[in-house]
Amino acid sequence: MTVTFSFWQLAMFAGLIVLAAAIPLWLLSRLAGAVPPAVSVPGKKGGVGGLLLVTVGILVVEALASLWHFGRGLGEVIRIMLMDTSFIWPVLQTLIPDFAAAVFLMTAVCALVFGRSPRALGLAVVCAWLGGPLTAVLRHIYLGIPLDITGEPTAFCLLTVVISFYLLFSVRSALTYGTASARRMQKDWHETAMKNAGHAR
Repeated sequence: MTVTFSFWQLAMFAGLIVLAAAIPLWLLSRLAGAVPPAVSVPGKKGGVGGLLLVTVGILVVEALASLWHFGRGLGEVIRIMLMDTSFIWPVLQTLIPDFAAAVFLMTAVCALVFGRSPRALGLAVVCAWLGGPLTAVLRHIYLGIPLDITGEPTAFCLLTVVISFYLLFSVRSALTYGTASARRMQKDWHETAMKNAGHAR
């Protein structure tokens, strides 16, 4: 039996997906907007917006996926524990990877949304690595999911590398969290403005 969908059903489904992604991103941008960037340079964009907001959104999606897997696993654990309590520890171990991923990824999100220091940025990058690739290794240890080049760890590594590069080297990220490069940009702007003011006289 073949299931077919009309154009309007597909459009409504696509609209719901966009809405499901847009509402949390909008809420995050409003929350993050309450905390100004650590460094301001005229003509340069700072604060949690643009690609930085998209990066936060990706981490939120990863965290929610881990929480969903954790919730499903917890239901199974409770069912098995009610049948036989001798399996408590082996069954509880299966929850460790997704619980760890959710904690680390939500820590990264909170650091990016509410933190405005280089330390917050560093914490977010470390937690992104702990919540992504390291969790894939934990899934291999506790759940027996194989580590191969086309599997989950490789995807997590590639995504985390892209996120890390953006967070560590983008101008918006530097200004938002007040890194040394942002301080240099601010200093250079002030020096240029002073020189221009001197020439204007």
